[in-house]
Amino acid sequence: MWKPFILENLHFAINTFGALSLFSIFWLYLDVWLPKKNLKEGLKVAGFLLLSLSFLLQATRLEASIIVNPLTSGGLSQLILLITRIAGYILIAAGLAIENIEVHPREKAKTGAIWFLPVATLVQPILAGAVGWLYLRKVAVGLEHHLKKVGIGFFVLALYELLALRGLFTATSNIAIYEITAPFGIIWGLEQLFALFAFVIFFSWAFFYLLKRINTQLFIILTSTVLVIFLLTAVSFTFLLLKNLQDETLSRLDTDASVLSFALDAKKSEAKSIALGVSQNPLVSVAIAEEEKGTLSDLVQKTLVNEKAGSVIVLDGSGKVLARGEERERVGDSLSDDSLVKRVLLGRSETSVVTKDGALAPNVILRAGTPIVSDDEVIGVALVGISIDNAFMDGVKRGTGLEAAIFGEDSLSATTITDFTGKTRPIGIKETNKDVLETVLGKGEKKTALVSLLNRQYFASYHPLKDVDGSVVGMIFTGKPAYSVLATAGRSIEITFLVSALLIVFSIVPTYLISKYIAQQLK
Repeated sequence: MWKPFILENLHFAINTFGALSLFSIFWLYLDVWLPKKNLKEGLKVAGFLLLSLSFLLQATRLEASIIVNPLTSGGLSQLILLITRIAGYILIAAGLAIENIEVHPREKAKTGAIWFLPVATLVQPILAGAVGWLYLRKVAVGLEHHLKKVGIGFFVLALYELLALRGLFTATSNIAIYEITAPFGIIWGLEQLFALFAFVIFFSWAFFYLLKRINTQLFIILTSTVLVIFLLTAVSFTFLLLKNLQDETLSRLDTDASVLSFALDAKKSEAKSIALGVSQNPLVSVAIAEEEKGTLSDLVQKTLVNEKAGSVIVLDGSGKVLARGEERERVGDSLSDDSLVKRVLLGRSETSVVTKDGALAPNVILRAGTPIVSDDEVIGVALVGISIDNAFMDGVKRGTGLEAAIFGEDSLSATTITDFTGKTRPIGIKETNKDVLETVLGKGEKKTALVSLLNRQYFASYHPLKDVDGSVVGMIFTGKPAYSVLATAGRSIEITFLVSALLIVFSIVPTYLISKYIAQQLK
């Protein structure tokens, strides 16, 4: 949950720092251009300004597709980003290309050409590499060694632009390729490292020259301070927002789990009502008293069919099975050791939750028992069981919109959750979260947490399922996919990034005026 947002903030910080680094170089070239106002310097001034704006815009764009906000992640912002980036590289390259280089006597003039591939996605790394080559050409031919760092910085930036082409492969159906090229994957990490390395080179080169003048020195220091303040504000807001959303979601899920628990209680009442109907049927009492097993079996089976119960069983006063609606031939066995039966034989109606071994996972069954009384004497027990299956869970989801599940002990018994195909339910998988198992199954207490299910993260609330003796036999699960919370938070956070970027731009003029005023006072 936290990883995407940590990396989103890292992405915002690196690109904002890149914008500051390129803006510092823009400021250097602007200082050179102002006295003469020649074309070659003007092109570089415009180029570095556009690159700075481009990286500032990129800082506002979220990486993860599940939390992208259309406000800044649509076609318009992508077009603006592409235009400013490419135009910036072209203007810098043009300014360097038309610049006369004084060739060292021992060197021969060299000529070169920049070739542009027709594929638009390859333009940016090619142009960044071309700018780096033109800078290093000035170093090699004109012996302007002070420009070596800038040339190296653009070559590193070209590698960053090349790695950024990973976006071409994120739509692939090949899982291995997607994992490598996806946001926050291996290539994404290398991409951010190369970007940071290039920006550090640019900033260290520019800062050395900018500190030569007190006015510029103050301006850059104030600008950097403002940038750090906005970064800290944006990051702090991001984490506070995410923490609040997480707490609110978990609290709501705890309430939702209680709703599911009430639904199960309603089913218990339904089972109890059916059992009560059997126990109060005079024909049942007569059949038990006269040992008419055939009649009793017909009555039980009819109840099973009419009430659509999972099981209907009638026992005698000692707990021996007299009739089963679901299995007519299976009679004569004793359930006298069953805790629910023991309580009912004492003359009390009771309900319970039990688990029964199934083919893939334990089946969770809601059971109700009522005493069959004749002449103030308990002569038998009516037991009714209702199985909690996928159909029941789907009904809960239709009514509440929840992703819900029932666990028989630690195994998934019934759920609304499906795999990526939308058809198969992961019945039988085990809950492996130690905190959940210890708290819910071990202590019989509620637990809310961020858990992983089918390699997908869910905010989840777990409530224990207890039998008639109070022993924990399973768990109730209600969950909400983490990506839906990320989407909600992502919209707010991307707006925060955008507002922060705009405020950074708007702060440049007052920062410059303040630094100029302080410099004048120092003189």
